[in-house]
Amino acid sequence: MTDELQRSSWKSASVFRRPLTSDRRRAVTHVVAGEFAFLVFTGVSIALHPGFVLKGDEGGLSDYGVHLATTVPYTLALALLAFHSRRAALLFADDDQRSRRLRLLLSAYCSVVLLVLLSTYVYTLNSVLKNVHFSFGTLLILVVGVGSIWMYRLWPSTIAVRLLLAIQLTGDVLTLLTVIGAFHVLFLAEMLSNIGFASLLVRTCRRVDVEDRQMRASYKLPTT
Repeated sequence: MTDELQRSSWKSASVFRRPLTSDRRRAVTHVVAGEFAFLVFTGVSIALHPGFVLKGDEGGLSDYGVHLATTVPYTLALALLAFHSRRAALLFADDDQRSRRLRLLLSAYCSVVLLVLLSTYVYTLNSVLKNVHFSFGTLLILVVGVGSIWMYRLWPSTIAVRLLLAIQLTGDVLTLLTVIGAFHVLFLAEMLSNIGFASLLVRTCRRVDVEDRQMRASYKLPTT
């Protein structure tokens, strides 16, 4: 379906039964809060033990989940990211296609992040659990990659948006190449992927909020 049809369907099907615009603003706040918490507590983990990832043969973020000194900030980073993503998803309750897909993306992101988090604690015990953890990591790459491309295509792109998508996809490619042993830049790849995806996600939620307010203004509907 083209962007024009998506926007037309969204306008005609839900303008009179959308939640108040304050829900959109709250969704943006939750997305920003989740990503901010992820960056802050990841930074705390690095400060506590930079040697896990800042080295020539760098490890990944999961290294912080299996060491006692960094387990708490690592857990907070991913748990808060998942929590706020889920809260944001619940605020996109419309029946139009765009809201459904955004809700699905946020819900899937939350679920896979939680699976990655929970599998981190045991993945060093044996090869089976390690493969399970890596499978969840690969699923996360798929979710954010497909989600980023979808969000990129929602509106006419700018150079900045193209750059964000390029950053996200570069992170995904580097992650996969690290998994097969071609490179050893897992932490860098994870951060690039997260930065690109998070930026596109915040942009999308904000644009939806703006369009919601504009639509309500055009129909003279309440916005608070």
